[in-house]
Amino acid sequence: MKTSSEIVIFFFLMLWMPSLANGQERSIEQMEQDFEQYRQERVRDFEAFREARERELRAMEQAYQDYYNELHGLQSYYQAQNDTMNANIAGELIEFEQDISRVTGRPLRVTVEVQTDEEALRPPTDESVPIYYPETTTPVNDDAAKATEPTVYIHEETTLIPLPGEGSRVPVLLPLTADRSRITSPFGMRRHPVLNTQRMHNGVDFGSGMNAHVFSAADGTVKLAQYSRSFGNWIILEHENGYTSVYAHLNSFIVSPGDRVRKGQIIAYTGNTGRSTGPHLHYEVRLNGTPVNPAGYFTEVME
Repeated sequence: MKTSSEIVIFFFLMLWMPSLANGQERSIEQMEQDFEQYRQERVRDFEAFREARERELRAMEQAYQDYYNELHGLQSYYQAQNDTMNANIAGELIEFEQDISRVTGRPLRVTVEVQTDEEALRPPTDESVPIYYPETTTPVNDDAAKATEPTVYIHEETTLIPLPGEGSRVPVLLPLTADRSRITSPFGMRRHPVLNTQRMHNGVDFGSGMNAHVFSAADGTVKLAQYSRSFGNWIILEHENGYTSVYAHLNSFIVSPGDRVRKGQIIAYTGNTGRSTGPHLHYEVRLNGTPVNPAGYFTEVME
């Protein structure tokens, strides 16, 4: 027979159980509501990111088209002036872009006839346009220089970053070791080192010195490995999702077209070939043939 205290406890349990069940139902309902709100916020964040990336990519596509139009205008101007040397330089830059076009399948054509004149060829005076600094300003093998000028990485605002799940399939690895990767000329407008006019720089230059190891920035296939008068020995690697990476002014390369390479594999050695003001690596990331700012892709580095 139950005692009075047991009866009281039993009575309170009978009263408490329904409220506990109701509380659990409310808690589960609240969790579901919180999760749905979180999901919707993430969807909105991704849509905003996607729209921003599309705007940035459209801007880069237009900048690239403008660059290609201007190269043809530049070549025509120098030909009219009987300036064979500079006409040849412009022609070499056009040929370089056409080689990349054939590899990436991005059609290239002149969309606007650009009329270049002496005014357009004057060196830029706007301080917002950086002067091209020679790659050999600071010797990379100088321990004192290393101590005072540490490796510089680009951390500009960009939506062109590796997306979740892309892993080794897109070029995320810095193509040089940390001690050889001081950036001497970033992506964007600059004073061209040979033509001395304002021109787009479609990649980044690393002041690497001679014969530094050059690594594949991602898994991929060698699509081109050849010599150009402007870019010297250079390589194009094809990756997934429309990405390619370009490595130029190499002293030598140790891969051939058709080779499969892995991220971090040595593919070449830095040099001073082509029209170069000092030993360095010119490096590009392209998306469907369009040069994009590599800034967001430098997420991994070889020690």
